[in-house]
Amino acid sequence: MCGPSQNPIKPPLRLLLTQESFNATLPAKDDSNKLLQHSPYRYGLGGPDSISTMLTVSIKVLLLFTLEHIVRLIIQKFSHVDPILHVERNRHILARHLAVDFGSLAICGFIAVKNRHAVCGELITHMKSWGKSDSMSDEETERRVFTYHPASQQMMVWFFAYQVKNMYDTIYWNDGIEFVIHHIFAGAAAWGGMFPGCCHFYALFYFGFSELSTAILCLLANFDDQFGVVGLEKVFPKTKIVLGALFVTSFIVCRCIMWPFVTHHFFKDTKKALASTHPLAASRKNFLHLLRFCCFGLSLIQFFFVAMIIQTGKEELAKLMS
Repeated sequence: MCGPSQNPIKPPLRLLLTQESFNATLPAKDDSNKLLQHSPYRYGLGGPDSISTMLTVSIKVLLLFTLEHIVRLIIQKFSHVDPILHVERNRHILARHLAVDFGSLAICGFIAVKNRHAVCGELITHMKSWGKSDSMSDEETERRVFTYHPASQQMMVWFFAYQVKNMYDTIYWNDGIEFVIHHIFAGAAAWGGMFPGCCHFYALFYFGFSELSTAILCLLANFDDQFGVVGLEKVFPKTKIVLGALFVTSFIVCRCIMWPFVTHHFFKDTKKALASTHPLAASRKNFLHLLRFCCFGLSLIQFFFVAMIIQTGKEELAKLMS
């Protein structure tokens, strides 16, 4: 009887443009254990391979550059609205925050909302019951950590492409070393979620739902004196107030309420997965440790954000009262 092929047929190089293109190409369970015969750093959890993924990321990064340039041209066309738009630097800043930052995070958020029940329905049910349901049972830990989800893979491709473009913008605009470090860790988490691949169940929240508040923050950043357009708040004062209110509301819901709840279950599941004898666990333990470290650090950052929001809120209220 012939044993498994030592030279498996390579999947064709292809662009991943639809959610269907992210469907699993290798079965998670089968008699010949095909998934275990392939490198997790090339084939992940059985979806499209890393070569096709890198090709798709490259195209998406080029698309973000193109969209940014188109938005620049549109803003230039309507620059007669206010003299503040006559300044080229201001138009470039607005285009970056609108086309690249907001656009990318809005897409990730849309994918998460669209596929919430198919991927992490039991987490949502458990959250709605304030932790009283039995939908997040310990017996399902390995399924939550090691199961492939096309929607999660699709979203992480978008998120990783955004981090590549964001890294370029951060260096070009000299945003600061803290942003460089953030993009490195965020990009590494997204890529690792695909290759070797794990925690797709939780990816929808961390790369999708939680970033909805960040998407609004990117719009609000246009009014910042350091990273935005100086004087824009005088041109659109009500817009800044509305965006500020939306950001605070979304931050409280996504980061202060949902984040601790999801993170509790994430640490609980990944801790059990590290001690698991699941066939896919051994090759992913190092990355699971990295994910836990990143999640812990990001969770601590939430407290600093809360303090900043409170301080900024006081300053804005003082401006309005005066």
